[in-house]
Amino acid sequence: GWVMSNESWMENTKNWMDFLKVRASWGQNGNENIGAYKYASTYAFGDLGLYSFNNNKNGGTQGAYPSLLPNNEITWETSEQTNVGLDARFLNGRLNANFDWYSKKTKDLLIDVPVSSINGFSSMVANAGTVKNTGIELALNWRDEVGSDFSYGIGLNLAHNKNEVTEVNNGTHYVNGGNALLSEGTTYMARMEEGHPIGYFWGYQTAGVFQNQKQIDDWKAAGNGVAQANPQPGDLIYVDRHHDGVIDEKDKTMIGNPHPDWRLGFSVNLGWKGFDFSVTTSGAFGQQLYYGTRQHTIEAFDRWHGEGTSNRYPRLGNSAMIAEHVTDIDIENGDYLRIQNMTLGYDFKRLWKNCPLSQLRLYVSVQNLYTFTGYKGMDPEVGFGGTDRYGENATSWVSGIDMGSYPIARTWLIGANLKF
Repeated sequence: GWVMSNESWMENTKNWMDFLKVRASWGQNGNENIGAYKYASTYAFGDLGLYSFNNNKNGGTQGAYPSLLPNNEITWETSEQTNVGLDARFLNGRLNANFDWYSKKTKDLLIDVPVSSINGFSSMVANAGTVKNTGIELALNWRDEVGSDFSYGIGLNLAHNKNEVTEVNNGTHYVNGGNALLSEGTTYMARMEEGHPIGYFWGYQTAGVFQNQKQIDDWKAAGNGVAQANPQPGDLIYVDRHHDGVIDEKDKTMIGNPHPDWRLGFSVNLGWKGFDFSVTTSGAFGQQLYYGTRQHTIEAFDRWHGEGTSNRYPRLGNSAMIAEHVTDIDIENGDYLRIQNMTLGYDFKRLWKNCPLSQLRLYVSVQNLYTFTGYKGMDPEVGFGGTDRYGENATSWVSGIDMGSYPIARTWLIGANLKF
């Protein structure tokens, strides 16, 4: 770091700049948080280890079975980060500013990689690739007083991040994740692929809903493929991206990004004659969410039930197509701005001059007061990708899939601060 404001040639800025520091840093952190013995071939005892002998099918002999597909070449995951920033104070400390630019590269990423079922397992832990995050962070704070009774403060923090997978160490240059999350038959719905953000939503694009038989016939006559064996009015129209007359895995593409482009925080603090008031907010913008529980909500009534009734959601009898195929009809804008906390207090020491306490403050506070969002699910702040119906197949880098996560509760607090 270098405190530039201490230099003699900065003297002429003292009347408006109090402090200026430029700093830079570089470092590496290791991570091996994948559980123990992933490099070894381990065995386990349990229900799967009961074996029948001598044609006795009513009983079993306890045995052991392989519980882990080993990888003796795994090593630590390494995160390497470079950071350049500055800290400044202006106008006698009323304005504070902090700015950072960073570039973080995570190498030898430790993830579960799908393997052929011929191995007896669905996945194994491996050093699968490299992910890069670059971005900026800005924080501004203003504090001031007006007279002897009124004080106020305003704070703003803003962050932008770009996430990109730069390397995947296999022949395909991608790894799929998020298997069987929507239902037992749902295929992979997220992908880690070179040149894309990690865990982007991978599925089919749709072009509306077939409204009548003529539209189906015209669609086929134009050389487009259909996903259904016998398409009917009310079925989804899948985009044949290769225009080869077949809807298959090659037609899947990126249909959403769970990572926000921007994160925002805003706060206000006011004080007047013993009263104090504060508000803090936070938000995220530019991300998409996969609304995985739509068919279990009243939005199921928005489905197609006759020509012209819907051009997005298929007929109710087509629920299998929704569960088995990941499409863009359940991709939602995940932008939100949340009032995290609002507090109003008063110090009764201002009224009770002879109070033996140095402070007698009563306050009322509410957490999670309101969330401004267009997202139709219960809570737009969805981070975890979830597990399948058996509580398995969790993938650490899969996120933004809303499988009915419990929303944050609104909490009211009434309290007192006593200082002796």
